[in-house]
Amino acid sequence: MADKDAKQTIDNNVQDAELLEKNKQDDAKVYRLIWIALVVVVLLSAVSIGWFYQQLQQQEADIQSSLTELSSQNGDWQSKLEQHRQQLGRLDSDQKQLAEKLQQLTDKQQLSNAELQKRWALQEVKYLLNVANQRAVLAHDVVGAIQALIMADKQLEALSDYRLHPLRAEIAEELMSLQSLTTLDIPGMAIQLQTLAAHVDKLRVKKGPEVDFSESPDTADIASTETPAWKQAISDIWQQLRSLVVIRHDQTGEAAVLAPEQRYFLYQNLRLQLESARLALLNADNNSFQHSLKTAITWLDQYFTGEERDAMLASLNSLAEQKIDVSIPDISGSLNWLEEYQQ
Repeated sequence: MADKDAKQTIDNNVQDAELLEKNKQDDAKVYRLIWIALVVVVLLSAVSIGWFYQQLQQQEADIQSSLTELSSQNGDWQSKLEQHRQQLGRLDSDQKQLAEKLQQLTDKQQLSNAELQKRWALQEVKYLLNVANQRAVLAHDVVGAIQALIMADKQLEALSDYRLHPLRAEIAEELMSLQSLTTLDIPGMAIQLQTLAAHVDKLRVKKGPEVDFSESPDTADIASTETPAWKQAISDIWQQLRSLVVIRHDQTGEAAVLAPEQRYFLYQNLRLQLESARLALLNADNNSFQHSLKTAITWLDQYFTGEERDAMLASLNSLAEQKIDVSIPDISGSLNWLEEYQQ
C-alpha cells in the first residue's frame, strides 16, 4: 500500500516535471514570437518614420514652391494695382480737365450780346492789322497799309472802350510814320507795266541796219553772284533768245523786213524786260527796276517806231523817275498789343 502510494507520488512528480518543462518550452516560444514581433514592429516603425519624413520634406518643398509662386503673383498683383491707381489718377485728371472745359463753354454761352459783338469787332481789327503789315512788308504798298490802319482805327472808335486807347495810340503812331513816306502806288505801277507788256505786239519795228542781239551790251551785267533767282532766270531766257535772233532791215522800206518768228523773239525780249521791271517793283529792288526800265527804253528807242512806241516811252520814263527803295517802318506794334490783350 505504501509502495503503491510512493509510486503514485513519483508518477505525479514526473508528470509535474514534464508539464513544467513543457511550459518552459512554450514560454520560450512565446518570448521568441514576442521578440520577432517587436523587431518587425521596430522595422515597420522605422520604415514608416522614413516614409513619413520623406513625405514631410516633399510637403515642405511643395509649400515653399507655393509660397514662391504666391510671392511672384503678389508682386504682379501689386504692379497691376499700381497701374490701376495710375489709370485712375489719369482719369481723374481728365475728368477735371473736362469739367474745366465744360465750365469754360458754359461761361462762353453766358456772354452777353455786347461782349460777343466786341470780340467779333476785335477779330476784324486784328485781320485789318494783319493786312496792313502784309501790304507794308511784303508788297511795299504804303497806301494799302494806311487804308487798312484807318479802317482798324474806325472799328476801335465804334467800340468806345477806354481799355483799347493804348491800341489806338499805337495805330496813330504807325499811321504818322507811314504818311511821312513818299507815297507810291505800287499796285498801280505794277498794273501799268503789265498793261504795257500786253501791248508790245502792237508796236512797229523801224527800219535800220543789221542788228545782232548776241552782241548787245545792254544786259551783259544782269547775271551776277548776288542776282536774285527770279532775275537770274529772266536773264538766262533773255540771253538765249538774243542768241537766236538777227534782224535785217530794208533800207528803203517803211518798216523792217522781219520774218514772223524773228518778230516774235524781238517782241518777247521786250516783254521780258517789262516783266522783269514789274517783279523788281514788287520786290522793292530799285536797282533791277531801273535797269530793266532803262533796257526797255533803249530797245523802244532803237528798234521801234510809231505813236504806240512814243506813248510807251512816255510811260516808262515816268516810271523810271520813281524810286521804289523806300524804307518801310515797322508797324507790327499794334498787332502785337492786340494779340497780348486777347490772351
